Amino acid sequence: MQNLVLYREKHSQINKKITYYKKLGINGILISPFDYIDEKILEEIFASNDLLSKNDIKLFLQIDIEKTSKILLDNLGKIDWSKPKIRKSFYQFINYLKKYGINGFYFTNFEKLFFDNFYDYLKELSKNTFVGKNVITIGQISSDDLNYQKFLSNENYNNFDYIFNKIIESQNFESLIDAKKYFSRIYKQNIRQIFITDNAFKGFTNKKNFPFLSHSLTAGLSFLLKGGIFLENFEELGIFENNSYVNDHKVLNLTNKTFDFYKDLINIKTKNKAISNGTYREIFKDDPDIFAFVRTYENQKVIVFANFSQKEVLADIRFHFIDINDFKYLLGNYGKRRIVKNLLLRPFEFIVFVK
Repeated sequence: MQNLVLYREKHSQINKKITYYKKLGINGILISPFDYIDEKILEEIFASNDLLSKNDIKLFLQIDIEKTSKILLDNLGKIDWSKPKIRKSFYQFINYLKKYGINGFYFTNFEKLFFDNFYDYLKELSKNTFVGKNVITIGQISSDDLNYQKFLSNENYNNFDYIFNKIIESQNFESLIDAKKYFSRIYKQNIRQIFITDNAFKGFTNKKNFPFLSHSLTAGLSFLLKGGIFLENFEELGIFENNSYVNDHKVLNLTNKTFDFYKDLINIKTKNKAISNGTYREIFKDDPDIFAFVRTYENQKVIVFANFSQKEVLADIRFHFIDINDFKYLLGNYGKRRIVKNLLLRPFEFIVFVK
């Protein structure tokens, strides 16, 4: 499932915002509900899940494995995961949630907990909780080890469906080429990641002087790469860092523009087969300013261009495609235009063509 668009939300807001979620087009909601566990909390969660399911939105629960185990056992001390009783209690709780329709889980705080026998504990966790109809699991990690990431998320190992790697959001690449190489290695290993849009690419933009173009560039690129997307902090409303607007009209225009852009991105992410299921092929690998790639599924193709420069950059695409005339405009942060053999990309331009 490459088309997951997961929206972090407060549990108390779900009933109030169901119309908003449908308008935006997301297909997943993530909540962090467990500071304590009682019958009332569980009933509220099950009711929220029923409401979201009726609107084709999947509910994900963020589960801090160590914290949840302490709550279940009424234990404020250190959790020793080597004890079968502790592990069994946790598995029983997850399966109880599954019994009542919860099948989306975002697991955190397990790397240190499993440290003394990591692979066996993960295998046991997977065997006892990950199986089941429509169950989707995400594991939050912090690692730059690609073999480790592959083990956790590659479908051949039956572990997590996705990983969210916190290192990527703070990683500082020396150049755009280095960033492109990193993502290329991820795809070669078939690592299934879920990304935030405010990621390593932001270091190659200028949000202060180009707020919408910079934000839409990194968002657009992140959405159309292989993997899921994580939305948070009302980013779809154009709330940017270092935003100096004081004019209400400008703020409203920026909010509406960004929201419409995100709606279009989410629609492409969830409904275009080349994006949700397609292969990935990078072009212009050695270009210091352009990140471009092709997503392909059967006869469908999507070409994505992103210019990470404050200057205009010419992309000569004559030798990359023999079917260039078959492509048409799909989305961009400057507006509609035609694809041509020598494509002039404007400062921080993001543009997508489809066949």
